[in-house]
Amino acid sequence: MEQVVDVGTQGTRALAAHTDWAATATGAADQWPAALLAAWDLALDSLVPTALLVGPRRVLLYNDAFAERLGTRHPAAFGCPAQEVLPELWSESHLGGLIDRVLTDGDPFLDADSRVGHLPVGAPETSGVPLLGHHLRTASAVRDGAGAVVAALHVVVETSSSHDRARAVAELATALGTAVTVDDVCKVVLREAVTAFGARTAGICLPSPGPGGWRIARRHRIEDLSPDEERLPLIWSEVPDDLAETVSWAVDEGEVHRSGSGELVVVPLEARAIRAAVVGFREATPLPPSLGTVLSAFTDLVAEALGRAVVYDAERSTAELLQRTLLPPNLPQSDAVSVAARYEPVSEGTVAGGDFYDSFFLPDGRLALVIGDVVGRGVMAATVMGQVRAAVRGAALANSRPEAVMGALDRVVWDLDALWPASLPLGTTRARPGMSFGGELFVTMLYATITPDTGVVEIASAGHPLPALLSGRASRDDGAPRGRLLSMPVGPPLGIAGARPATELVLEVGDMLVAYTDGLLERRGEDLVRGEERLLAVLADVPPSSPRRVAQVVMEAMVPRTGQEDDCAVLTVGRSPAGHRRCSVVVPPMPESVKAARDWARAQLTQWHVDDADQYTIVTGISELITNAVLHAGTESHLTMDLDSGQVSVTVADSGNRGEPLLTGGESMAVRGRGLSLVQAISDAFGSHRTSAGTTVWFEVAVTPAGTTSTLDLPAVGEPVR
Repeated sequence: MEQVVDVGTQGTRALAAHTDWAATATGAADQWPAALLAAWDLALDSLVPTALLVGPRRVLLYNDAFAERLGTRHPAAFGCPAQEVLPELWSESHLGGLIDRVLTDGDPFLDADSRVGHLPVGAPETSGVPLLGHHLRTASAVRDGAGAVVAALHVVVETSSSHDRARAVAELATALGTAVTVDDVCKVVLREAVTAFGARTAGICLPSPGPGGWRIARRHRIEDLSPDEERLPLIWSEVPDDLAETVSWAVDEGEVHRSGSGELVVVPLEARAIRAAVVGFREATPLPPSLGTVLSAFTDLVAEALGRAVVYDAERSTAELLQRTLLPPNLPQSDAVSVAARYEPVSEGTVAGGDFYDSFFLPDGRLALVIGDVVGRGVMAATVMGQVRAAVRGAALANSRPEAVMGALDRVVWDLDALWPASLPLGTTRARPGMSFGGELFVTMLYATITPDTGVVEIASAGHPLPALLSGRASRDDGAPRGRLLSMPVGPPLGIAGARPATELVLEVGDMLVAYTDGLLERRGEDLVRGEERLLAVLADVPPSSPRRVAQVVMEAMVPRTGQEDDCAVLTVGRSPAGHRRCSVVVPPMPESVKAARDWARAQLTQWHVDDADQYTIVTGISELITNAVLHAGTESHLTMDLDSGQVSVTVADSGNRGEPLLTGGESMAVRGRGLSLVQAISDAFGSHRTSAGTTVWFEVAVTPAGTTSTLDLPAVGEPVR
């Protein structure tokens, strides 16, 4: 590359004054044609990036605005052949050919959207690659007195911000296509509004019963949420009075509010009688002209999606409330046996399902386990599910043998099948196809009893999928695989006469029984064998853990986030080793409860001989979870700690709705995601799920007894076997 300028000179006008033009391909400046001199003066005075490519060698001259676009290639590029300075214009795009045509044929061009240059992988943003981004480019010929083309005048206008806003609207439309709940829609809006508005922070406002009348959820431009945090419900706070007044005005008038400095934009949304607004908190810069078009498209898309979501939520919440209310809010636990369950409704749709599970102690001290599925979906299936679940308890208390329980339930199902059609008067407008079972009601169910002290299990299946057995360390040492389907006879579903013989096995310490409904395995276009193979692959990789963690891992690995076509439930039970400890406490919804919970946990961990470092980790996690429960649920929470196989498991269960507005002050920021991120980071396992009683969040930490340095020798808590 020719070097004809003093690279220490600042400013292109100064560069031009210090350039030895006679040493360049352009020749001495006093010999330039008048048109070229005029074009150069025009370029220097222009406020937009402007360049001249002079002569056959396309010598590059440019103004200060163009120099900024060149980045680190300026000032060395000044006065050098453009093909050497900007090779990507010719090698990586069509622009070089267009410029060549201007210089050879005099044909001008206008290129509305171009992107030139690509950062190498790992290269910093400040690298020398120029003109990154989207641009509008134009070039026209500069002719001398005889009409010959002596240069091309090239103007570049960056359109990256407008392009990004348009792309944000397109991405918004795509994302809203799969957002069905109000929470889903609001998350999509917040994510895309940051780009669409060029905002530091975006917020969405919905009506609130609070004094200001509005609640707001926010997302900050710098936030990078993990998938776990994205799945959590949004955090809402009350809108401060001054902003609430602005939001109310914008919604009432149906007009966009723009502050004079451009720092605040409030966009009203109204569809299907839904009142809402999107708020953008920006830098103090003028609003770009393209923002109006973006806001119009943004408003139409979001308002329609939000209107659909409100209707969907009303229907779905009723169905899901019915479903979860019919499931047990808590499962029994003991020092010898731990039980956990997870239920996930169908990901799309607003009907209740018939999946159910239960666990309860029998009078002789054994533990009964039940999981089943009523054929069909809807209110009828959910109602029958509740009746069958209640009937299981009654039958088991009378005679707990699996064959006896199954036989008693056959009669219950037959009676229910006959009851439903009779309950609909002939000719009523409510009687329509699908509202009665018409002799086709049947229920699949797995029923088992376990003796906690010995691990003896009696289990029978009425047409239900085979459970899996997850082997602990002792069983694997004897040659058992990590996970396998239990080999046992399967009888007909309840409601169809037939034998359902019981199978007996011994659940060793560290082993775990994993039962589930068929929704866990079924996929459209895939047979159940393939689903079983996927389940066994998941179990093969499950690390040593508790029933709660296994249920969480299985559910998250097996159930797709969207497109799930059937409800599914998972029930896990495992035997605990000697030395298993458990304690629990009820925490009131008061700020001072956080310190009290920390003190309680520290005292218990000290009694269990957990060392100080692990105590600090566990107490920090408890502090975050109790703080979340106090701030965002507003109800008392149940804190439970288990010490099992060198592992402390902590559970915090509340009965609040985390999607409801939070009266925490207008300027409060969303901290729950950060708090849960901290818990997830410091723990060995972490999870959360909703139950019929509220929300449960848990974490696990592998611990070392005080005075030791290894978790492999735990005299206070038993030999780790999982």
